Amino acid sequence: MCCHTTEAHIFWISQPYLPSAPRLGEAAAKRKQHGKGTASGLGVRNVLRKQLYALSFSLIHAIFSVYIRIRIACHAVYLRIVSVLYHHHHTPEYIQRDVQGLSRKPKHLSVILGLEEGGKRADAKEKLIGEVADIAAWCASAGIQMLSVYEKTGILKDEMQQSHREISAKLRNWFGKYQAPDLHLHSPNMPIIHPSYYSAPAHKKDGEYGIAIMLVSEEDGRESMVDLTKVLTVMAQKNKLSAADITSDVIDNELTSSVMAEPDLLISFAPYVDLQGYPPWQIRLTEIYCEQDNQSVEYQVFVNALRKYAQATFKLGK
Repeated sequence: MCCHTTEAHIFWISQPYLPSAPRLGEAAAKRKQHGKGTASGLGVRNVLRKQLYALSFSLIHAIFSVYIRIRIACHAVYLRIVSVLYHHHHTPEYIQRDVQGLSRKPKHLSVILGLEEGGKRADAKEKLIGEVADIAAWCASAGIQMLSVYEKTGILKDEMQQSHREISAKLRNWFGKYQAPDLHLHSPNMPIIHPSYYSAPAHKKDGEYGIAIMLVSEEDGRESMVDLTKVLTVMAQKNKLSAADITSDVIDNELTSSVMAEPDLLISFAPYVDLQGYPPWQIRLTEIYCEQDNQSVEYQVFVNALRKYAQATFKLGK
């Protein structure tokens, strides 16, 4: 009884000092009006902010597009001028002169080529074989005896006899009928195609085997590593091989014998480095070169790659 009386007394004393209670309709109207003003202001700001972002993006995109087009045009003009000044004219002596000052040259050169998209497949294949023949002639003239050609689809491996004939004809055109180097064309897990008149010498000497070309495709990359892994796993399960015996040297020897040895220099004729599924194990220590904004197989790219390779510094970890 005492508590209720005290609370009523306190309320009666403080009532003159309390604000009057707002009407329910007026409070709701004020909140609604305030919300409209805030939403309207934020809406205008969001629209202006989006327009500013769109304008900035368009401006940056336009500037970058102009820069890229100017850069591509300048590089195209530069490569064209250099190719005219330093053209090989299908003469091995000119190429020998271009590379004679290099401190070192790769013993094994590899290139990445692509099948031209669009048009007839037969024409694209003919062009691809022509590019391989040109590169083979450049390598033979520069004293490089091992060339590996990577083409993702493997179309070159389907007609190796035709490729051998056309590349041999290109070499005879460059070097002459009797001075042309012997061409040995092969591919992983396929027999080597030798010239019809060829007989293996009793003792191997530099230059006796002419030029060897290895044709590689995507199936020779990761699939070969998967197959080798399966074989080693089965051998380990059957106790024919212990897990301690499976070392990087064993894997390297097996992949080298089944696919190919690691190249010293890899040239990509694309405007950027695009390995296209190139066998990963074979390029652990390989120097990779590409010419910015280049769009075709050019002799000048080949020479620039050899020059960069000669200037490269090799630092191998322990």
